[in-house]
Amino acid sequence: QILGQPGLSTYSIMLMIAFLTASFLAPRELRRRGLRPEVADWGLLIAVIGAIVGSKVFYILEIWGRIWIIDLSWWDTFKEVFFSWDGMADRIPGAMGMWSSLFDPGGLVFYGGFIFAFGGIYFYLRYLGVEIWRYGDAFMPSLAIGYAIGRLGCLISGDGCFGHAASANIPLLTMVYGPENGICNSDPSLAYQHPYVCSMGVNVWNTPLMESLLSTGLFIAYMAWLRHKNFRPGMLVAIFLIFNGVARFSVEFLRLNDAIIPILDAPVHMTEYGIPRAVSEYRRGGTQPLAEFFQYWHWYGFTQAQITAFFLIAIGSAWMVIGKLWKRDTAAET
Repeated sequence: QILGQPGLSTYSIMLMIAFLTASFLAPRELRRRGLRPEVADWGLLIAVIGAIVGSKVFYILEIWGRIWIIDLSWWDTFKEVFFSWDGMADRIPGAMGMWSSLFDPGGLVFYGGFIFAFGGIYFYLRYLGVEIWRYGDAFMPSLAIGYAIGRLGCLISGDGCFGHAASANIPLLTMVYGPENGICNSDPSLAYQHPYVCSMGVNVWNTPLMESLLSTGLFIAYMAWLRHKNFRPGMLVAIFLIFNGVARFSVEFLRLNDAIIPILDAPVHMTEYGIPRAVSEYRRGGTQPLAEFFQYWHWYGFTQAQITAFFLIAIGSAWMVIGKLWKRDTAAET
């Protein structure tokens, strides 16, 4: 709240902090490397815009099965989806509107934002005609700490990106999200008073904090050691792709995301206790999942994030090996 009135969301504030932190670090790292520090100004702005656009585009792709539901003729469905704010949600319970979801403050897919931001910076550096991967390496510490801060934003904003029920009580890594009594807010007018999505009194895995801590560890490694090594250009970028991919792939086993490639039987509650979607989507319908949603959830197949993480690991590893990026950059010494 701002002066008692709804203001910026906590997630937006954390994103601003991440941007300001990157704005402080990136120019200094560029200057330390003998590169042009002013490149960071437009580069970071492009990255922020790309992250917002990409995260929403990938979110729409993630929930497309609840947007494109043919209940009418194909043409009538097309008109309903593309020319109506709430789309098929006006006709079918559990459906979602493309435009209402696109412009909703929630619903952000990290890897969509990462791909768009990465692509935006790449083409910007190419437009400038500078050495892309030397500049890319300089941006990596800022990206690591920015991601860590962004995941903390997920934790405190109440968007429900925590995990399923934990098998043990581990301080910080597990938590009861929201009121201990399990009575969670479902009134949009009260959304600024306490979390909008809670775990209904169930002790769940604190997956945002896990990712934040891992990314902070990578940032420390960058600042204390990796950035001072004379690797070939692109080494720090490859390290980020591999490390972030492994971290996200692992954490996804604890999160509440549907499988794109099913391996096991789906959780029983998907038919008995709730709709088969990530818990963050409940907030759009003004409802809360039952406690059983968290208690009976289990990983049952590879998620969209795991598939993307796999490709990041593969690209980073192949690039590192083929390019022998760990070797000394003799060009920088001459």
